[in-house]
Order: sequence, then C-alpha cells, then structure tokens
Amino acid sequence: MTKHPPNRRGINFEVGAQLEARDRLKNWYPAHIEEIDYEEGKVLIHFKRWNHRYDEWFCWDSPYLRPLEKIQLRKEGLHEEEGCAGFHINDQVLACWSDCRFYPAKVTSVNKDGKESFLVLSRLLVMHF
Repeated sequence: MTKHPPNRRGINFEVGAQLEARDRLKNWYPAHIEEIDYEEGKVLIHFKRWNHRYDEWFCWDSPYLRPLEKIQLRKEGLHEEEGCAGFHINDQVLACWSDCRFYPAKVTSVNKDGKESFLVLSRLLVMHF
C-alpha cells in the first residue's frame, strides 16, 4: 500500500523540490529531493554542492527537513513570487546569521544586480549576500 506525503507548509514532496536538510553533524544545508519512496514514506535528499555519496534518506515527516529560508533563496539566486518588495539602504531588517537566529540589521548597500548587503547591528559583523 502506497503512502501519501504529509502536507508540510513550504515543502513540496516532488523530485527536484528545494528545501533545507540537517546532516549528521547537526548542520543545516540547502538540498533538494532526488527520489521519493512512497512505500516506505521516505525521500532521498541531495545536499547541494556535496558529492552524491552523502545523499541521505529521510522520513518525509522528519524534523530534519524544513522549507528553504528566504535568505537562502537570495543566496542561491532564486526568486520568490513576484511582487515581493525590495530592500533600500538604511532599511531596518532582521538578518539570519549562521546560527539560524535572526538579528537586527541595517541594509548598508544594494548591489546593482539587486542582491543586498547587511550590517548586523547586534554583533557588528558584515554579512554579504
């Protein structure tokens, strides 16, 4: 009997769908679905920019799968739905740092290609996207 994937907000259970997955060292990485096993209720995840030998099977209801973050979408050069407001210099924003937490930040520049640069106020570190 085949199973049906759960309805998880922000994750489309189809081959090629983008998401984030947590590896065995507990780090989150952008990934995509390589294969779906409907009998076992699992998905084969490929971590982007990693060799396929690191691909890993996850149950599709695993807490180690999550939607791709908006900041990660910008980093990968992907676009959200049309109509999304852009950033402007001196905008006050929340920026996601490498610890997956959000910190107050200010947009310090907007590149010609539309990618933003942020200065994180709480840690005084520069983040470039």
